[in-house]
Amino acid sequence: MKRMAAAMAAGIVLAGTAASAAEAAPQNRRVCQSTTLFVSHTVCVDFQNDVFDADVVRMEVRASTSTGMGHWELYGPRGTIKNSLDGEWKNRTHDWSGWQDGANGDLWCAVFWKDMGGGSGYIRGTQPLCVKAGGI
Repeated sequence: MKRMAAAMAAGIVLAGTAASAAEAAPQNRRVCQSTTLFVSHTVCVDFQNDVFDADVVRMEVRASTSTGMGHWELYGPRGTIKNSLDGEWKNRTHDWSGWQDGANGDLWCAVFWKDMGGGSGYIRGTQPLCVKAGGI
């Protein structure tokens, strides 16, 4: 229903001239959060088009300080969306593009999992950093 209303709004004629496709096309809404606890990093989430739509079309995390060895996990309310490859992260970005169904109030997060080496597994290297879905 929301998408149909947005499509109908795109066809409205303003001051006797039709809006161009570029002007009428809704833009994705990007919301970012940053922290400097343990590792300085930022997570950004692109929500699909409509101001009140909570569907996610892109997520990314960027570490600006060294993480040590490990990987980033991007996840939403229904679990893991994408894990990065293992490595040392500094001034690098891990991202995902696609589509995830979302609802108002959902959390979309990134967390770094530190490799403890020698096959001993991973520990959480950062606290989850999250963006909360919601209308503006």
